[in-house]
Amino acid sequence: IEALLCKKLGDPASASVGNESEPSSSPIEVIRNYPIPQLNSPTAVRVRVKATSLNYANYLHILGKYQEKPPSLFIPGSDYAGTIDVVDSTVTKFKVGDTFAPSPP
Repeated sequence: IEALLCKKLGDPASASVGNESEPSSSPIEVIRNYPIPQLNSPTAVRVRVKATSLNYANYLHILGKYQEKPPSLFIPGSDYAGTIDVVDSTVTKFKVGDTFAPSPP
């Protein structure tokens, strides 16, 4: 399992193409080797995400231009699917290995 952290998310159309003397400057910066989150509640479940999306509203949130301003640390990507890899002590509805995709609100 690997945790990723997106440190910078800009406009992909603004990326410059690099050459031998100048590397490209990507509008997206991802940190690999981010610490895997530990469960901190007896009702917690951790999902190994297989797929996620980043929509326009998420992008506006990241830029601070959305009408609602979530407190830091805002984590975009509310649409996701994956496999449950850890359940805490009191969880009975899910078990390790279950596939998971949240239902729309």
